[in-house]
Amino acid sequence: RTECARYGAVLRLARSESQVGFQPKFKILVSFYQVAATLGPVYGVHLHKDFTRWTNFVDAISFDLLGLAYPNACIGSMRDRILIAALWPIAAIMLGGTALACYALTEWLLSDRTENLRRGLIRNAQSRLLYLAIIVAYLLLPSVSRAIFKAKQCESFNIDVFTDERRSYLVADLDVLCSADDDEYRGLDRYFWAFFVLWPVLVPLAFFSLLLWIRPEVVSQRVGDIAGACRFLWRDYEPGFLFWEVV
Repeated sequence: RTECARYGAVLRLARSESQVGFQPKFKILVSFYQVAATLGPVYGVHLHKDFTRWTNFVDAISFDLLGLAYPNACIGSMRDRILIAALWPIAAIMLGGTALACYALTEWLLSDRTENLRRGLIRNAQSRLLYLAIIVAYLLLPSVSRAIFKAKQCESFNIDVFTDERRSYLVADLDVLCSADDDEYRGLDRYFWAFFVLWPVLVPLAFFSLLLWIRPEVVSQRVGDIAGACRFLWRDYEPGFLFWEVV
């Protein structure tokens, strides 16, 4: 009887797993990467090598396109790297918005050019742009945050064995001295706080605000344009767990 119950539980689990689509599985993988990738650079937690041997695969989904294409030293100064890492996702969203606007304009020019059609095309383009922005921000938030926190990650070195004098240098750029007397390091501090507010703070806050805005529609199962554009954040959860992505 115990074996039958266990077999039935396995069958139910397998049936439930087969009913889950690709998106929830992909989001679980990305969520795992978000945790594993930020432990070291953000929190200073170093995992044992026996654990990291089978978690190194998360580097393949880092979405750090610049880091994969070019060595960091070839991109430029640390300031340039932070600027590129923090701003290229915004440029990608703007480029996608331009493409959507051109598509809507072309469709309107080839049609009867009625007012109702124009409003519908604008509404559809706005919904698609919001959907694109949510996906880009969701996928790139971990890698962008890692790049931003590199401006604060320093390592101390012993420069005089007799006086035991030590100096701290930026791990991502050893030419930068982690000191208030260093002009480049002071300049990085301004960029760090600006992009820290923009990405690790405002992006989750924007997700929370959108979910709070569309919550009545999702609960009542009357999904409008905005709720439909935000479906990537809530479609895989029950209404009671609507804010799970933010958490």
